[in-house]
Amino acid sequence: MGQKDGGPETEVKTKLVVVGDCGCGKTTLIERYINSSYTDTYTATGFDTYNTTYQVSATYRIHLSIWDTSGDSGYDRVRPVSYTGADLVLACFSIGNPDSLHNIVTKWLPEIREHCPNAPIIVVGCGNDMRTNDDVIAKLTRSNLAPVTYEQGLKTAKDIDALVYSETSAKTSESSVRDVLEVAALSSVGTKQMHAGESDGQRRKSFRKKNTSSMGEAKSAIKKESKKGCAIM
Repeated sequence: MGQKDGGPETEVKTKLVVVGDCGCGKTTLIERYINSSYTDTYTATGFDTYNTTYQVSATYRIHLSIWDTSGDSGYDRVRPVSYTGADLVLACFSIGNPDSLHNIVTKWLPEIREHCPNAPIIVVGCGNDMRTNDDVIAKLTRSNLAPVTYEQGLKTAKDIDALVYSETSAKTSESSVRDVLEVAALSSVGTKQMHAGESDGQRRKSFRKKNTSSMGEAKSAIKKESKKGCAIM
């Protein structure tokens, strides 16, 4: 434990697990946050762990362990290992792939609830720039489909009782990526420590009382609350 002029330093550790279909944008999301980098080239992921620190304030920091997982069915038997000790799960889908949103409900929610039933979930729509991408729209149109709308993503998040719904574009908006992962970090610390004696449902309701209109506003609100219950490492 260190100390600065403003008071003792508070440090906490948290584990975020990122799941979703292959190619939905999970790794791109994480790479944008960790390395401020973006590539259009898709590279299949096995399992990777990223460690970074979110400096919330001069005297308060969160050490993040972000677990990137493969959505390939060939990893279904080994993926559950990643859920061990998860403080929060980000369930991702691609806005350019409606099937990946459907799979949040049919595949990912049952798996999450089986292996970490009490972990809060944030639903993330990756690649909202694809809504206006002519090539994506044309490809989907040929199959009588369209990019996922914000309302569809939000409805799914509500249906599965997710903590937050957010959309990002690793390609065009680094701030959207930063906001969702920092809200995830703050929320995971809050649900883990702030209300240790409450049920999972009570913890989620506590965060939902804030009625925020943007991820930036949500981050500010959760930041204030999460610091109240942090343990000094």
